[in-house]
Amino acid sequence: MKHTYRGVVVRGEGKGVALGFPTANIPLSDRSLSGIYAARVAVKRGEAPYMAAVYADQERKLLEAHILDFTDDLYGCEIEIELLKKIRDGKRFEDNAALRVAIVEDIKNVRAYFAKKRVMIFGTFDMIHQGHENLFEQARKLADNPHLIVSVARDTIVKRIKGFHPKNTELARLAALAEHPHVDEAVLGDAEGYIEHVLDARPDIIALGYDQEGEFVQNLADDLKAAGLETSIIRLQSFEPEKYKTSKLAFIPPIL
Repeated sequence: MKHTYRGVVVRGEGKGVALGFPTANIPLSDRSLSGIYAARVAVKRGEAPYMAAVYADQERKLLEAHILDFTDDLYGCEIEIELLKKIRDGKRFEDNAALRVAIVEDIKNVRAYFAKKRVMIFGTFDMIHQGHENLFEQARKLADNPHLIVSVARDTIVKRIKGFHPKNTELARLAALAEHPHVDEAVLGDAEGYIEHVLDARPDIIALGYDQEGEFVQNLADDLKAAGLETSIIRLQSFEPEKYKTSKLAFIPPIL
């Protein structure tokens, strides 16, 4: 999941400060959010974002971001909060002592989320076969503590490159991958180009399939450098390509 919200920091009730965890709060109109999230907070345009533990407070209609390793006063400043992963549901606590214990645990979990190595792979994935299973396994082995992100090619991109539409829609393919036990995060690729969604993912490693070629691959290293990303590029090994290749498998059942 990824949701981005921008707003001007407003004053809250000071509860975070009293607990020792000050927050930067922006108005929240999205009613679908609840609980605690690992997030990035962009304070100044052009600068790297900070890690944050963010609480979606539906009662007060606020996103409350405790920005890790940051102490500046942001009242009146515009910030951008990007929610990356839900850590837990919201709950009420008996007293401030219990709340503080929970916040400490939330921050620990947020740091653990960001400590993972982010590994990204790309493909159509019109069906998930043993070759893909091996691809996922190889990609996960590139890091001791991996967070595997799978980029799913858009229908229009598949049609342009392969000359035909995939059997399953991009949303069906995305949903199937999001449920796969080896996949931590599934995202849709860009409708044009590719670098924007890579910037959003900020991978530490991009793992290319053994047969992935073309302009995207040729320009990848230069495009990553130009975007300010220090991402490693690793080519994965093939796994019985004469057998496990989607184009060679006779029937691709639609994902219902």
